[in-house]
Formats: sequence, structure tokens, C-alpha cells
Amino acid sequence: MPERKLVKPSSPPRRAVPAKQVRTPVSRPKTRSVRSPLKRRQIRTKEEQKEETQRDIRQYFPVRGKRKTASELKKLRVAGIEEAVLGNREEGMTIFHCEEKGFGVKATKSFERGQFICEYSGELLSHKEGKERERKYDQDPGKYGSYMYFFQFQDVSYCLDCTMDNGRLGRLLNHSKKSPNVQTCAIGVQGRPCLIFKALRDVKPGEELCYDYGDRSQRHVDHFPWLAE
Repeated sequence: MPERKLVKPSSPPRRAVPAKQVRTPVSRPKTRSVRSPLKRRQIRTKEEQKEETQRDIRQYFPVRGKRKTASELKKLRVAGIEEAVLGNREEGMTIFHCEEKGFGVKATKSFERGQFICEYSGELLSHKEGKERERKYDQDPGKYGSYMYFFQFQDVSYCLDCTMDNGRLGRLLNHSKKSPNVQTCAIGVQGRPCLIFKALRDVKPGEELCYDYGDRSQRHVDHFPWLAE
């Protein structure tokens, strides 16, 4: 018998595997978003409308400034009074003839309560000098009248003598014990004691300006009976 040879079967041919496809990233130019001119115009229009609205509000409703404190307001009031005293300010008043008292002063404008009216201007004396001069005037009260005012300022006593006519209206304010509408107040102006008049209540135009002299001495009341009124 012919000798058989063992023949190893050949392996089947392998299938070709397709290569893995890899995508290469492609760089694209960056694009910038641009708003349309119409959109920009709409934004500007809104801003303009807002500014116009705020302008109208400020026109009809003025914006208030920073609120001042009580001490700041007091300083402003004191500064205003000092300026009025130094400037001899006497506004909103007129002289009229009074049968019983000679002359008087009427308001020609409204004064609010606490508002400065005018200064009681005269010769400033010490308390001792004022008493000596008062004794001199008491010898003939019908001649000199009653124009002496004693007051205290910073625990020191003073006297204002307004007997001599200096052309100021303060010395002509008459007395009223029952219904005064003016009161005196002692202040310091540039280191000098001063006496000013302030409205005791709201004063209307046409009212006579009166304050309480505070003189209760019987000898003065005998010569000036209106001191009791």
C-alpha cells in the first residue's frame, strides 16, 4: 500500500479588517456675535427714556439735599441773627402815632413764632452804671421816659439805655402786660451782649408789636398808667 502522508490542512485566509477611521478635528475660525444696529438703537432709546423720565421727576419734585441736624440748624439760625444785628436789619415794620403812648410800631408783614424782628439798640452799661443813670432819670420821669432795660447775659448783669433817640425802631416798641406778641432775648454777637426781639407767637400784618417791659414799680406806674395794662 502506498504510504499515506499526513498533510496539515492549510489555514483559511484571514479577512482583511478595515483600518479604524479617526476624524481629525478641523479648526474653525471663532465667530463674534454682533448685535444688529436695530437692537443697539433700541437699547439707547430705553436709556434716553429713563434719563428723560428722571429729568421730569427732578423738575416737578426737586431732590432734597442732605438733611441737616438740629445743631446745624441752630448754628444757621444764630448766624442769620448775628448777620441781621450787624447789618442793623429792621424789615417788615413801620412807625405809627399812638395817642396814649406817643408812637408805636406795627408789623407790615407776617412774622412766625420765634422769628427775629429787630435789635433793642442802645448804650450798653454795667448794672451799676445803669442804676446810677436810672436815679438821674427818675428825678424827671416825664422828660426822659422809660427806656432802661436791665438784663443778664452769661451770669453778668447789664443795662441798655435807649433813652437817646438813635433812629432805631426797637426803642419805640410799646408795652403790653396782658397781650404781648414780642419777647426779648439776650445773645452774644462778636463777644458783645445784645438784646433782640423775637416773635412770641405768629404775628399778622397790621398788628402792633408789643412786649412786657416788666416794670412793676409804683412810681413808674403813677407816671405811666399804661404800664399796668
